[in-house]
Formats: sequence, structure tokens, C-alpha cells
Amino acid sequence: MKLKNIIEKRTVILYIILSILFIVVIGAIFNQIARHYVMNSYEDQLLSEGEYISQQLETTSVEHLQNEMRYYHNQFNVDLFYESEVGEQLLHTFDSAEINVLQQLRTTGAYVGEVVLIDNRLMTTYQLNEGEYITVATETLPLPDLSATIWWSVFFFSLFATVLLWRFGNRLYDSYVKPVMKATETTKELVDGNYQARIHDAPYGIASSLSHSINRLGRYLEYISTKYENQNSRLKTVVNNMESGVLLINEKGVTRLVNESFLQQFSIGDSPFIGEIYYEVINQEDLNEAIQQSVFTETKQQKTIELIDGRFVEVYLAPIKGQDGQWKGVVIVSHEITEIKRLERVRKDFVANVSHELRTPITSIQGFAETILDDDQIDEEKQKQFLKIIKKESKRLNILVQDLLDLSVLEKEGYSLNRSLFSASKLANDIKVIVEEPAKEKSLNLTLDIEDDLEVSADYYRLYQLALNLITNSIQYTNEGGNIRLAIKRQEDEMVLEVSDTGIGIAEKFQARIFERFYRVDKARSRHSGGTGLGLSIVKHIVEAHGGYIEINSQEGEGTTIQVHIPQK
Repeated sequence: MKLKNIIEKRTVILYIILSILFIVVIGAIFNQIARHYVMNSYEDQLLSEGEYISQQLETTSVEHLQNEMRYYHNQFNVDLFYESEVGEQLLHTFDSAEINVLQQLRTTGAYVGEVVLIDNRLMTTYQLNEGEYITVATETLPLPDLSATIWWSVFFFSLFATVLLWRFGNRLYDSYVKPVMKATETTKELVDGNYQARIHDAPYGIASSLSHSINRLGRYLEYISTKYENQNSRLKTVVNNMESGVLLINEKGVTRLVNESFLQQFSIGDSPFIGEIYYEVINQEDLNEAIQQSVFTETKQQKTIELIDGRFVEVYLAPIKGQDGQWKGVVIVSHEITEIKRLERVRKDFVANVSHELRTPITSIQGFAETILDDDQIDEEKQKQFLKIIKKESKRLNILVQDLLDLSVLEKEGYSLNRSLFSASKLANDIKVIVEEPAKEKSLNLTLDIEDDLEVSADYYRLYQLALNLITNSIQYTNEGGNIRLAIKRQEDEMVLEVSDTGIGIAEKFQARIFERFYRVDKARSRHSGGTGLGLSIVKHIVEAHGGYIEINSQEGEGTTIQVHIPQK
């Protein structure tokens, strides 16, 4: 039991130990300061008296030197030691009991101008004449007595502090620290959810009031917890599992309820949210304005909000009123409609682009056909020219329809490739037959770089279509005399098909969109060459169907390199 009490009072013991250590450290520092002060005082006196004595003895003859030394010994209460290297004479005023000091002086000597401590006596040496030295020594310094006095003072003061701190610490511990520790432990249990925790041995005084208050708090928390636990559990389960975002704000604008969906939709981090003013934690100006309008007008609101990252959220706001008709707050329900907006935009763009692309050749065909039918005076040569244009536009219309059909097939859910194993050289040669003539017409240098004996696992027709589209684009956008290169190689577990040219290149700001349907960087040049704007979109879908990816490296005015990576099983 005593050991347990000592362990519990380890804080008091620690303070006592720290206090004693502090007193000892202070004593050690004070001892050093006192020694330093005493030694400095004696040293200053020694240097002053030694300088005077050495100056007086410089002119004194050796016959009278002993008498002069005794005179200064009595006058200044110092001892003198004379040594001559020439006559090997030794004179001193030391007592016979201090023979050990003389031996140390003769053995080691004192350096000229330096103060040394020997047997608690400060000494310094002066040179009188050539080979003659006089050593001046102070009386014995009271350093041992000084240290003993200081350390005895430290001992008794430490003992007094130990007794005082022990008695005061015990009283403080029993009256305040121990009750506070029990109250802390009980409070921790209440925080952890153990609402049955109580303080049973309540002390007296202020600590007693604290214990009774904590016990009352525990009983109240237990009551509240029992009453609302099931209700809160059901509410949290429903709210947190909703796909829609939910936010509840009270009449003071303080957030009272929110689910994960809402936090994710508006990219709100882990910072505190519940209990905060809504506009301090929601960094969405449009949403805050809608909430403010609903609060002021107490009416329902509906708003579509576009977020910074390009997502869209549909927000519904409804005021909450109590049974007495008083306004209680606002509930906000949000739904992410990014995919709906994207599909709507794609549909609109597709309809607009298809309508535009179809209208151009149809208008040409209709116009020239009407001209031929209505004008009987057109000569045969003009008719042939118009018919050639009609044929060209119908061919363009047919290519456009075919590309649209290809896209619809590639985008169809459940589309499967017709994979086979074929030679990369065969694929390249088949493509060369088609593109060689258009390349020659523009004086382009077409190069094939195919890895020897490379076998490719893919859908031959789709890969052929992909490569043909890429090379056709390079021919179209490379000026006369340029270079086009088709390379097919194996890279780890992938087949890499690379088409590079020295054409006009693509600006970096356009590179992210060139695989969109009907997107053209140079619309006039593309339509003049008969392009549909669907080629690269078809390339993208073919690559995705193979589980691969595309890399593009292009510099405006320098050329373009497109790499297609197809996994090989």
C-alpha cells in the first residue's frame, strides 16, 4: 500500500528531486563564482604588489637581497623566492613547513608574467636581471573553507526544501490532484461513451462540487443517449447511404447535418463542417447565393451549378417550418448531373455537326443537278464537269455515312474484335499500296520501318483502318517534299505503331481535342481535302477497343508523331 502511494505521488517526488537538483546546480554555480571572485581579487592584488616588489629589487645588490625580501614579506604579507642561474643562488621567505612549495618551484618553476596556483597559493615570476628571477606568492587562499561553507549551505537548504515540499505536496495531492485525477478519468470514460461512469468517493471543498457536477452530467448524458440513440442511428443510416447530397442549415445559418455525397460533390475536405456558418465552409459562390435567397425569401429554389472542375450539380432548396409556422432553416438536396449534361452536349454537337457535314455535299449535289435539269443550253463539257462534282460530293457523302456507321459499330455496347495473328510487314505493305500514289502526287517521301518477323495480335481490318487514317492525315497536312514514316515494333508486351511526319504540326492547345468527332484544327483545309472529321475519332475507338492507348507529340510548324500502343496477349 505504501509503495502504491509512493507511485501515485511520483509527481511530488519528481518535483522534490528537481528542486534538489536545482539547488545543487545553483550551489555549484555559486561555488564557481565565489572561487573565481576570490582568485581574481587575490590575483589583482598579487600582480599589483609583485610589479612593485620586482621593480624595487632590480637595483638591490645580492648582499642586501635577503633583508629586502624579508621586509617586503612582512610589509605585503607575501612570500618571495629568488633564483639566480649565474651564481645558482636560492633565497626565499617561505617557512620550513612549506618545503614542498619550494620543491615545486625548483622543479617546475613559474613562467614569467603568468599567474599559477600551487597548493592554494597564487604565484607569479618576474625577471630582475639577466638570469635572475623573483617569484611572488600570496598567502594561502581560503578556497577549501569557502567550498565547504557553500556545500553545507546547499545540504541544509535541500533538506529544508525536501521536508517543506513533501508536506505541502502531500496536502495538495490529497486535496486537489487526486480528486482531479479521478474526475479526469471519469470524464474520459464519459467522452468514450461510458455514460454509467461515476465518482463514488467525493472529497470535500471545491473538488467535491466538481465530482457532483460530473456525476450529474453523466446521468444526463446517459438519459440523452438512450433517448436519441436509435433515432440518430436510423437517420444517419438513411442520409449517409443516399446518392443525393443532403445539407441541413438552421435558422442561424449554422450547418446541422450533411452527408458524404454532398461533401464529395462540392469537394469539401476533412475540415470541420458541422456547427460552422455555411458560407465559411462552402467555397461555392453560386450555392451560397441560392441558400441566401432561399433564407431571405423563405421560398423553394432550384439551380444548376457548374463547378470549377467542370462538373454540374442540380440543387434543390426548401425552407423548413415548425408546427407553429416559424421558419427553422433550409434543407438542400443536390444531384450530380455531369453525365447528363455531357450526353446532352454530345447529342447537340453531334446533331449540329452531322447536319452541317451532310448539308454541304447534299447542297452541292442538289444545286448542280438542278442546274443540269433546268438549263438546256449547257454544253456537254459543262455537264461532265458538274457530274464529276456531283460524283465527288456523293462519294464524300458516302464516306461520311460509312464513317458514322463505323463509329456506331465501335461505340456499340458489347462490340467484340475479330482478333487474329498476322504479319506486321503484310499490314504495312497493304497500306502502302493505297497511300503510295497520293504521296507521290505531293512528292512526299514515304518510309516503312517494320521490325523483322514481327507478328501482331489484333483485329486486322480495324488496325488497317487505323493506320490508313493516320497516314492519310499525314499526307493531307504535310507540304510537298515532306517526309512520312510508318514504324511498327515490339515494346515489352505491347505492339507500337508509330506514324510521324514533317507536316504543319498541331498546337498544344488543340492536341487534347483532335480525337473528338468532327473536330478540325484547320477546318477550311480539311473540308477542301474531303475530310469528314471522324478519322481520328475512329482511331481512338479502335485503340480503346484493343485496350490500348495513344500518345501524341507535335510541334507547330515542325511535324507530328502519333504512337499507338496495343497490348499483345
